[in-house]
Amino acid sequence: MSDDVNISNLSEDTGPGKAFPRSRDEINSRQFVLKNVSIGVSISESDDLAELGYGVAHLKDAMLEIARYIFALGGKVCYGGDIRNGGFTELLFDLLAYYKADKKVSSGQRLISFLSWPNYLELTPEIEAQLVHNVSFRKVVPVKSVEIKDLSVAIKSDSAINRFIWADCLTQMRLTMQKSCDARVFIGGRRTGFKGKYPGILEEFMLSLDSKKPTYLIGAFGGIAKDIIRALDGQDSQTFTTLAYKQDEDYKQFTVYHDSKRPDFPIDFEGLLEKIQNYGFSQLSESNGLSEAENRRLAVTPHINEMIYLILKGLSHNN
Repeated sequence: MSDDVNISNLSEDTGPGKAFPRSRDEINSRQFVLKNVSIGVSISESDDLAELGYGVAHLKDAMLEIARYIFALGGKVCYGGDIRNGGFTELLFDLLAYYKADKKVSSGQRLISFLSWPNYLELTPEIEAQLVHNVSFRKVVPVKSVEIKDLSVAIKSDSAINRFIWADCLTQMRLTMQKSCDARVFIGGRRTGFKGKYPGILEEFMLSLDSKKPTYLIGAFGGIAKDIIRALDGQDSQTFTTLAYKQDEDYKQFTVYHDSKRPDFPIDFEGLLEKIQNYGFSQLSESNGLSEAENRRLAVTPHINEMIYLILKGLSHNN
């Protein structure tokens, strides 16, 4: 008799093979392999899209397909974006209507939107009531050390002081979100136009790295995610050159003010680069269930179905 198990697993000459699941509980446990798993998806438009032959629509397709599989397998999606019309969060609302994998869990418990101050002021009671069945909002209040005169009144990040407040609030939101996530996926990311201490995806990646939770990087759409991948491979990038950002006079003034208020945690792009380079693909693989070769493939593949396959493969090793 052959020692090999054939693809059908039914032939009598293939040895004992593997038993099929018989109970409904066992079937459900396999079907909903991501049940109770919260996956943070960090995505934003990339400065490299046009150069790479992509548009924002391709980025949205990737996010929706990844989220679709997470929902279909019983998982939860955490997202730290805003609720503006046409934004990434809004795209996820209707998707949940088709993937109610676990009837005991409402759709609103499976998409969690984390909002920092003052962004959550845009979430009026009327809007929240309309969306209550689609999403759960987590309004992350500022830490006490941030001096805000009136929490009910939004401010613009139009000065070094105000930008410092924005940055601290965004960091607090990202810390809160990271604690709620079991794994993270990073796609794209702008290098400019950000309001936090660092570009959003870079700051969120560093928090994920420190937490040692499974982390997956998609590089096909360029942006900060691609720069992080280059750093993991020991390469350099202008993203991690503080001088590049200090050419922006507003950011330069913010940096000076920030470091005067947070001397123990100064803005240090070069330090982040060194930390990521030392971490490398080897430690990334130890944390996310994929081999180094598989992580490198995830970093370059343009195929959404392959991205999803690799992410799910890694998650299956961590559950």
